[in-house]
Amino acid sequence: MVLVCVLFALITVGVVVPCVIDIATSPPWAIRTLTKRSWLLITIVFSVVGCAAWLLAGRPRGLPLRRATAGLGISPAEAFLRHPAARAMSLDLTGRLGDVSGPGRWRPRPVGPDDDNAFLLELERRIRESRDDR
Repeated sequence: MVLVCVLFALITVGVVVPCVIDIATSPPWAIRTLTKRSWLLITIVFSVVGCAAWLLAGRPRGLPLRRATAGLGISPAEAFLRHPAARAMSLDLTGRLGDVSGPGRWRPRPVGPDDDNAFLLELERRIRESRDDR
């Protein structure tokens, strides 16, 4: 019986805490019904039922990506290009290989060390020097 009570308490906390955080971080203009304070009160007092009500009736619908990045002053495509994963792939949205060195400027860059001729020449020189030392 104690185990059932502990599991119920853990599940309740696991549902209520994320909903309270979601309510607290939602912008006031995006909440569909009532106010933030009302939703916080309902969610805390009625716990699981309040969370279900928040998820069904109050939670903001998905915001468009443009609105989310509008405060940053960059487009979604530029945000993608600035992300480390996009830089590691060396790709822009048109699929060209390169590195951004300024607005509208692209300079090709090697994808890996084995594609870089200068690196391969330096490596070959070091190998020859190490063989000559023996």
